[in-house]
Amino acid sequence: MRLFDIIDIQESCLVQNANHYTHMKLMSYNIFDGGAKRLGLIISAIQREAPDILIINEANGFSEDGSKILKRVSSETSLPYYSIALTEWGYDVAVLSKLPFTKTEALMPNKRAAMSAMIDSPLGLISIIGAHLNSGPEDLRLLETKKIIGSQKEAVNRIIAGDMNSLSRQDGYSPDLFHRFNEKQLEKFTRKGKPRFEVTDMLLESGYHDAAVHMKKNRDTTVPTPSNEDIAHTDLRLDYVFLSESLLPHLIDYKVVRNELTDKASDHFPVVIELK
Repeated sequence: MRLFDIIDIQESCLVQNANHYTHMKLMSYNIFDGGAKRLGLIISAIQREAPDILIINEANGFSEDGSKILKRVSSETSLPYYSIALTEWGYDVAVLSKLPFTKTEALMPNKRAAMSAMIDSPLGLISIIGAHLNSGPEDLRLLETKKIIGSQKEAVNRIIAGDMNSLSRQDGYSPDLFHRFNEKQLEKFTRKGKPRFEVTDMLLESGYHDAAVHMKKNRDTTVPTPSNEDIAHTDLRLDYVFLSESLLPHLIDYKVVRNELTDKASDHFPVVIELK
């Protein structure tokens, strides 16, 4: 297998013309290892939110057997256009949409994938990247983030969303939290016991805006869920949506989706933004 493969499908079915949209909803969801037996819950959670654009982290196995799972999710969520970036290590990333793609590209030769899609929307062309950054030390994520930012340098309207596996200094974590980190968390989030925020800092310094901060909801954590068994997750915000300055005036809502479905469907809660 090549380091990255792209499956880019446009199913032949009717979708609304972009000019008919007054609101656009984007959902980013880390579904944990392809969803497995939880796929029905995941699909139900997505259906309840009814996004126009969906980013799925850990879409593992979605491309197998003729993209059977990817096609099922597309059909049952009414998102007929989709692309998926595959890596040799799994941790695939899919982007699904009600509006057709004008271009797609897989990014990042590392353990985690990123899927880039250009969509012609009522707000103009939007470059959307669904990202799932490395779960190791921050230095590895910095290399990936630099590459992602560089890939969007020609775009005016930009969105980067997904599981960044990183912390934000804007979230006001207590120093006591870092003192309680276990060995895995210390390696992932700190250096010499001090928290690292370079990934989110780099995005902000590159002209992106954190949707959660803008809507004053950045204290809403995205991990853990009640079903979470990962020892590296404890009351943190790891899933983000970053927007370019051009899209910020159109941002009208941000939320972390917590309900009886998302409590059980994955180890992460999904995040949703709405643009008008």
